[in-house]
Amino acid sequence: MVAAAWICLFAPLAAAAAITLAGNRLSRPGAGYVATASVGAAFVAALVAFASLLGRDGEQRDVSSTAWTWLSAGNLDFELSILVDPLSVLMMLIVTGVGALIVGYSIGYMDGEDEERRFFAYMALFVFSMLLLVQSGNFLMLLAGWGLVGLSSYLLIGFHQERPSAIAAAKKAFIMNAFGDATMVLALFLLVQQAGTLDYGGTFAQAEELASNGWVVNLIALGLLGGAVAKSAQLPLQTWLPDAMEGPTPVSALIHAATMVTAGVFLLVRTAPLFEVAPRIQDLAAGLGAATLLLAGLIALVQTDIKRVIAYSTMSQIGYMFLGAGLGAYANGMFHLMTHAFFKALLFLAAGIVIHALVGEQDIRKMGGLRRLMPRTWLAFLIGGLALAGMPPLSGFFSKDSILASALASGTYGQILLAAGLVGAFLTGLYTFRMIFIVFGGAPSEHVREHLHLHGRKEGPFWMTATVAVLAVLAVVGGGVQIAGVWHPLADFLRTSAEPLVEPSVAQDLITSAIAVALGLAGIAVAWWTYAVKRISPPRPSAARLTLERKFYFDEAYDLLFYRPAVMLARAWGNWIERPLIFGSISGLSAGTRGLARGVSDTQTGFLRTYALAIAGGVAILALVFVSVRA
Repeated sequence: MVAAAWICLFAPLAAAAAITLAGNRLSRPGAGYVATASVGAAFVAALVAFASLLGRDGEQRDVSSTAWTWLSAGNLDFELSILVDPLSVLMMLIVTGVGALIVGYSIGYMDGEDEERRFFAYMALFVFSMLLLVQSGNFLMLLAGWGLVGLSSYLLIGFHQERPSAIAAAKKAFIMNAFGDATMVLALFLLVQQAGTLDYGGTFAQAEELASNGWVVNLIALGLLGGAVAKSAQLPLQTWLPDAMEGPTPVSALIHAATMVTAGVFLLVRTAPLFEVAPRIQDLAAGLGAATLLLAGLIALVQTDIKRVIAYSTMSQIGYMFLGAGLGAYANGMFHLMTHAFFKALLFLAAGIVIHALVGEQDIRKMGGLRRLMPRTWLAFLIGGLALAGMPPLSGFFSKDSILASALASGTYGQILLAAGLVGAFLTGLYTFRMIFIVFGGAPSEHVREHLHLHGRKEGPFWMTATVAVLAVLAVVGGGVQIAGVWHPLADFLRTSAEPLVEPSVAQDLITSAIAVALGLAGIAVAWWTYAVKRISPPRPSAARLTLERKFYFDEAYDLLFYRPAVMLARAWGNWIERPLIFGSISGLSAGTRGLARGVSDTQTGFLRTYALAIAGGVAILALVFVSVRA
């Protein structure tokens, strides 16, 4: 089992290194095959680890392995170690399983790209980085994986280096995540100071002792929450995620479904013992999730870029996961993370087929009538949309409603958050099917007729359609791993990693499910009437619509509060300190040195009388000094 876990971790890294070192000696499709095979091999290794774990009793499902001790300082050891437990194995399966499908899809999507090898090397590195994060056996390795995930996303979002918008989006994602990274580093410094270890087991064993110093444990939990919020694009560090759509569509799928944005949810569940002794911070995590799911759902209503609509749906669904983890419904939060990976990857990859067929067009206003022209893609979109909207019997229904039931069972605060979640269910149905009816309904637009009729484009090569088909099946059946009142093997499996704080009854689950489905259907009905029957054009600009289009002015606020003052401070530093003092002193020193050298060189005349005069002068000075000292 341990060997399989190490193979799972390093197989994608080996592929990234091999593709990079091979360079042009490896064909462009060959790079895709190597990357896909490596992630597929990692998935097989994860399955082996999962099967081995199932064969153990619950108390023995926690296996650690140390490969190397980098540094020892007193009682503090910095080790390269992994932890194989139910939580890490679940994440390994999601990252490698969905990741392999996305990387395989990329073989068709990226065909003909000049930098195809570089792309697949980055994709393999991204998968390795996420595996390092979820398999880490201590906080130091977690931090290493955390940083590598940020670096990999930067490289992939900015993959199209010739596009200034892609470079700007990559920088924005990196900088926004750096804020979260900084709070996380501060939390780990406090953790080392208080607990004397970065090992998970040693830290969590001291959680109750840390709770005796309330402000410290609150700061630690707050720092960890800051990292989770940034990586998972939750309020108030959410602005980078929509801009990340500048990367190729498979990158968007990998970020949203299998890697980066799920890292924050994983962190909340992995560090649950610390959050449980800081209940106010845990409540804050749930509240931020509820606020984010509403904000993202509202903004998605006015988006016209097909990938951005799906991106805001990710932000909203991650909000549900934060809500569940913040209330202590850890298994339900992870359940939704798993099903979300299926239907979100499905939606992104199906959108990629549409974009591919329309030669890069992403504006849904230039689409329409694709149901008859691309029936298989329409069916994939319909399955993904129904799962996203939480319609039975698709996977999203079982997972999202389990979180809502947990909120109902969590007292007054949970019931307030439940109201937000139910409103979010209505918004999800509305914005999802607004997109579907605009893209696939009605008559084909001129742009669609040009590219699908005249050029005879189809629904994509085998690599693209096959992976979408597999994800469609998973989006349908994936919810069967946990059915309220029937069976709950996933919750039982995860119990040893994170004991839930709340477990709703079957009645509570039925109540929330009925209300959520009704509201989701209402949202779908409004979308159908507005965009399929009446085909109402967008209303005139209004303050409310402009607010949504400007994403509640978060970018403008951050620009005013942080960017502009930082630029002004940098300019003042340059004008008043750097140029006159630092550069000025350096320039003065160099000018003085040059002058001194010039003066000394002027004395080198080559005439004997000059040197004799210098010697005589030197002797006279020495004599004068000698006489002065004796006197």
